[in-house]
Amino acid sequence: MLIVIIIFLTIITGIFATLYFFIREEIKSVKNQLNSINNIKTNSKVLLRTGRSEIEKLILEINKTIELKQEIESNYKKMDLEIKQSISNISHDLRTPLTSIMGYLQLMEDTNISESERKEYMNIVKERTKALQMLITSFYDLSRLEGKEYKFQFELINLSNLLCDSMASFYNDFINKGIEPSIDIEAEAPMILGDENGVKRVLFNLIQNILKHGNGPVEISLKKDGNNITTTFTNEAKDLSEEDSKLLFQRFFTTDRTRSGKSTGIGLAVTKELVNQMGHDIHSELKDGRLSIIIIWKIKDIENNSSSN
Repeated sequence: MLIVIIIFLTIITGIFATLYFFIREEIKSVKNQLNSINNIKTNSKVLLRTGRSEIEKLILEINKTIELKQEIESNYKKMDLEIKQSISNISHDLRTPLTSIMGYLQLMEDTNISESERKEYMNIVKERTKALQMLITSFYDLSRLEGKEYKFQFELINLSNLLCDSMASFYNDFINKGIEPSIDIEAEAPMILGDENGVKRVLFNLIQNILKHGNGPVEISLKKDGNNITTTFTNEAKDLSEEDSKLLFQRFFTTDRTRSGKSTGIGLAVTKELVNQMGHDIHSELKDGRLSIIIIWKIKDIENNSSSN
């Protein structure tokens, strides 16, 4: 009987020893694979050499952690590149008007220039300073919007009236550029829910964008469309590619690859953030050399809001 027990214990011990050996080798393999993955920075995963369920579950969890780590590293690198590019773009966009201002200030110091020339240079400096101030404000507003720090005061807004007022304020600018815009505004359109200053900023940005980049006929319309109000700003953009039209709302994007100072790519990025954070939608369409920026203002949200109050 004693011999049977000894044989049984020996077999059990052998089985446990064998299991221990295989588990130890599997853990050692996992450790070596992890060490290789961490040191070589590869996209590899830990491979399983046995079919043991618990070790398999452990390795699956390890691989999930590796995937998460790789995703975090990839996002960090992408964000780091974006930050560096943003800093470079901001630096360039600020340097351009500053260089111009400094140049005209130096010209004004010349004692040989006439008083009329001095006044002309002073006016240019004032205009460049205003542009610089607007640029800095745009940078600040974009950072607040992206950080969800922009404070909205929501109220019912007559969008038709705001668009009419905005167009009237830019009337002379259109005349000076030789543009007679085609305007089609539905006067009886329902009111929308939004922040009045934010909506004004959106309309001003889009009108200024047309004045700065638009060529040929300009069409601006406001129409009720079911439970929405659609505003459309259309101008010729024959030099705009289909690829570029999809990037218009990205911050700092500009079709001027040299960043000569004509555009900073901030205005439309701010516009998109304002529209989206007020609960509406904006997109662009390029067709037959004509660019349309379209905003869908959701008026049914007002009805829901009124019924809930």
